[in-house]
Amino acid sequence: MTDPTLQMYLPAFMVIATWLIVFWKQFRKISRIPEPEPTTQKIVEYNRLKRISLIFWIIFSLFGVMTLIYSLVPEFYFVFLPLDIFHHPLINVIGLLIMKIAIVLIVVAQVHIDKEIYKYSRNIESLSAMELVRYSEKMLLTGMLVLFVGFFTTITNIIGLLLVVTGVIIYLKLFFFNPPHQLQN
Repeated sequence: MTDPTLQMYLPAFMVIATWLIVFWKQFRKISRIPEPEPTTQKIVEYNRLKRISLIFWIIFSLFGVMTLIYSLVPEFYFVFLPLDIFHHPLINVIGLLIMKIAIVLIVVAQVHIDKEIYKYSRNIESLSAMELVRYSEKMLLTGMLVLFVGFFTTITNIIGLLLVVTGVIIYLKLFFFNPPHQLQN
């Protein structure tokens, strides 16, 4: 079962989230946050941290496809095995609220990442600087995970549930079961 209001709001949230996550660099140029002066070692270390979110990009992309199908061609939405019992206006509003909270978390994380990268680029060669960058990226992945939960709550389906569970498992594995020193090898 589809809802015309959700068919309008969900793509808007997906566009905003995509802009905040993918196109943040263009915003940073507008806001005149200085670009870091990378050295080879800094680039290698920072790229090592950035690779941890590949699974989150895949999950984000799948939720994007799910949103497009739900909004543009709802007759094919059955592919995601919807749970119509959870299609209730109160649940949908809670899901939209969770997505709004996720957008705020993503903005805060992006600003925090820019601040830490700027500090890191000013020749701070310590491990504590890399830990601050890792903490900032953890904030961004937390925002993405909350966004996934919001999408799942709003348009509840089996595939969305599997994506959220996968995201939670990867998140826990990356940040709670692996000590930070393992990222340096």
